[in-house]
Amino acid sequence: MAEIIGPECLDHEKEIIWLDDPSKYPWVRQGSTDFLQKQGISNSRMSDISGAGHKIIGYANLEDDAPPSFIDKPTGNKHYYRRYFCLRDKDYENYQGGTSYPSEAVDPSSVTPKEKGDSPRKKSQIAVRIPFPLMRKLKDYINQTKMSQTEVVVSALAEYLEDKDSTPIIHRILLLEKRVEALETRE
Repeated sequence: MAEIIGPECLDHEKEIIWLDDPSKYPWVRQGSTDFLQKQGISNSRMSDISGAGHKIIGYANLEDDAPPSFIDKPTGNKHYYRRYFCLRDKDYENYQGGTSYPSEAVDPSSVTPKEKGDSPRKKSQIAVRIPFPLMRKLKDYINQTKMSQTEVVVSALAEYLEDKDSTPIIHRILLLEKRVEALETRE
């Protein structure tokens, strides 16, 4: 399944159909195979793919005017290469709880039609300008806590956006230490 996704799979994509909520998955496997139709997956094709120990999470539909990838000469059947997204049995267990990845893994939140999707290893970056007094406070906080600038900013964003799962572990430890200290001073 570690094949390279070529332009023949991407050029005529119309939409990505998710059969399960992609936000539940830190990564999914991205593959391609030939289908006899431009859109949807027949029950028999779904069974073929799932029978190989794969759980289909989603697939790409092609534009109505997409040309066939090839025509089977003996049968005359038109075949269309399309992407699909899946997990293998026990994938997250085999890849350290989802923290390491197979080479064909993509972050499902980055998948869009005509785009391959980002590796889950890739982290997004932003650049911001902040007022000098706030920067001074940030540096003081970094010196006090020994957290990196990235950890402080990610922690602040995670707290502000109420996304506890994205809070760096060092920040969680600091919060626990503060709670323990507060409990000890009550006694």
